[in-house]
Amino acid sequence: MSLEPWPPTDARRLDVTRARAITAVVCAAFDEATDRAILAVRDAVIGLGLPLPARPPHRPHLTLAAARIEPWQLADVAAVADEVAANWSPIRLVLNEVGRFGRAGALWVGPDGSTPHGGGATDGVAALRRLQRAVDSALVYPGWPPAFAERSAPHGWVPHCTLATRLHPARLRELQSAVQAVYRPIDAVVAGLAVIVVGGSGDVAVSAFTSATSGSAPPER
Repeated sequence: MSLEPWPPTDARRLDVTRARAITAVVCAAFDEATDRAILAVRDAVIGLGLPLPARPPHRPHLTLAAARIEPWQLADVAAVADEVAANWSPIRLVLNEVGRFGRAGALWVGPDGSTPHGGGATDGVAALRRLQRAVDSALVYPGWPPAFAERSAPHGWVPHCTLATRLHPARLRELQSAVQAVYRPIDAVVAGLAVIVVGGSGDVAVSAFTSATSGSAPPER
């Protein structure tokens, strides 16, 4: 399954070559059909009066883990993502929840069993959680400081694809209800991993899943 890079959409965003330290994020990247379906939901949010850019700076994704690094280490993060991706096959799951994070003012879509201790997780969500643990461990191994603290620790991680952030609580609840009223679950395929930079635009690197089975043992370090 091919995975095309997400091109930069805003040249005014962070220039990583001039930054002293950056946050590199390894994300679960969807196939093209899933991207289109999620972007259609995002368009619906715009249609409800939320002024978002016509095209987001980053691809639709599920954040898996992040590290605080120096810009020259981006290639190393991309290599780690590529190594993990080589041991996984595409993951199928259903994005059937419209959720919110009140503190961050974030509206998102995600799979059933998104909460860390929620019951009834599907095989796809279980595989996704194994993938998240694999990525988290791979970023910890080189000694890079975790960027998102408990939010990306496996015991507290909530798989979600963000539609909008920094919303006032009342507006957030209003938008969640409005989207829930028209939302249709999305049959999603996680096709690989993407590396992005917080504050940047577009992909730093993408790695398609190429293994015949998901979650096989990684190569010896």
